[in-house]
Amino acid sequence: MKNMIKTLVDAYESKLLETRHHLHENPELSFQEYKTADYIRENLKNMGIELQEGISGTSTVGILKGSEPGPCIAFRADIDALPVVENNDLPYKSKTPGIMHACGHDTHVACLLTLADVLSSHKELVKGTVKFVFQAAEEKLPGGAKQLCADGVMNDVDFIFGMHSSSGYPLGTVVVSHGVSSAAIGIYEVTVHGKGGHGSSPHECLNPVPVACMVANTLNQIMGEKKSPTESGVFTVSYINGGQYPNIITDDVTLGGNVRTLDNQLILNIFKNIEGVSKGICEGYGLTCDVTTTVGYPATVNTPKYADLIQNAAEEIGYNVIEKPTSLGGEDFAYYVMEKPGAFFHVGMADPERLITSTPHHNGQFILDERGLRIALETEIAVYLKATGQM
Repeated sequence: MKNMIKTLVDAYESKLLETRHHLHENPELSFQEYKTADYIRENLKNMGIELQEGISGTSTVGILKGSEPGPCIAFRADIDALPVVENNDLPYKSKTPGIMHACGHDTHVACLLTLADVLSSHKELVKGTVKFVFQAAEEKLPGGAKQLCADGVMNDVDFIFGMHSSSGYPLGTVVVSHGVSSAAIGIYEVTVHGKGGHGSSPHECLNPVPVACMVANTLNQIMGEKKSPTESGVFTVSYINGGQYPNIITDDVTLGGNVRTLDNQLILNIFKNIEGVSKGICEGYGLTCDVTTTVGYPATVNTPKYADLIQNAAEEIGYNVIEKPTSLGGEDFAYYVMEKPGAFFHVGMADPERLITSTPHHNGQFILDERGLRIALETEIAVYLKATGQM
């Protein structure tokens, strides 16, 4: 089976790279992936793959049914790029000023389109139904996954897999978590309302600046007080804005930041405390405040059974599998696995000879070793064959 998978990928590798280069040259921002969606849909139709109706916006879902019974398995790729200027000297460099595939989503789409091509051309491998989920807007709240779930994409799915390329792990490495794969993320903002006036007469004013500083300092202690010492989480005060002249006491000060935890309930508890602490401090000094909190993406919790499946499939085709270290990055794949079982994994695409200079995601010099694309495709094929009892 290992040799068969490698032979299959040999036949499709040039098209895999061609697809990735086209997508990298033509990036589009979240919720604006119109040409990308057209490209995906045209390719799926040419493969004879049915498109699911009722899908909102620029997301696309392809459906491939086999002649033999089996589960309905979904694979997901995100399709959006970032507002980043590309600083790489590549023959397929972004042609769109100020926009770049700086997180590898072009490789995700290329791999999933090629997986669809492989399976549609080899229908004897298809047992049951395969859904190819090309999701808009992973990079921008509220994300595309939530809407796809509302559109019913998961209703008939038995389980789902997602892949992410990574410059943080060397070529030949597959990384998977048997528990929490990504964090719950949220943002908050507190606007402290006082009474402005002349800097010479602070007694006639209600200065919001020192009170906002007290709020910020106290909020910074919430995470340490409310989470278990064995849990991971981070609380950040990222900005504080208010006032502009030394002799003017301003009316309002705004501060805010982000919260990240590995527990979906903990982030809600933190938000409740943000409101209570902020209003309590302001009231004590005779001021008021408005507090807004927004839960971004929930934590992605892999189903251990399907994490095991990914690990076994990758090892059987010769790749090194490691347990994913705890990370507080966010990923809206969480919405899918809140509805049905599944697992999310990473494929290392850092050149082993330049690991120390590998550039992180969301950077203008972000680059991947393209030899990793065939590894990702081989792994996706192996996962599918393993999930359908063919391996």
